[in-house]
Amino acid sequence: MRTLFLLLICFSTSSVLAQNSAMYEKITLAFQENFNAQNVDAIYDMYTSEMQEAMNKEGVTRFVNGCYEQFGKLKSLTFIETSENVNSYKAEFDKISLVMELQLNEEGKISTIQFQEP
Repeated sequence: MRTLFLLLICFSTSSVLAQNSAMYEKITLAFQENFNAQNVDAIYDMYTSEMQEAMNKEGVTRFVNGCYEQFGKLKSLTFIETSENVNSYKAEFDKISLVMELQLNEEGKISTIQFQEP
């Protein structure tokens, strides 16, 4: 009975992780596409309302345009790890490689995003 219970927990956890992984993949691809197209409106819409309030549209515009000018196009995002509910990716730009840290809320909206040196 105990083994059956543990097996059920493993299946339900793996299902949640697979859904979570698919959501992150969808959002990272959309972010990359919108970043390269310099579609600030679409990126702003990807943020949680709290992030929108904290950064406002002008702040998001400065963030996106500044990163694009400084780093170039975002060529690829490769998953590294998940730590404390934040996914880390190797972000390969035209001019530099950085680590992108990304956290999504339950609805798949960006609640944290930042780029930093590896």
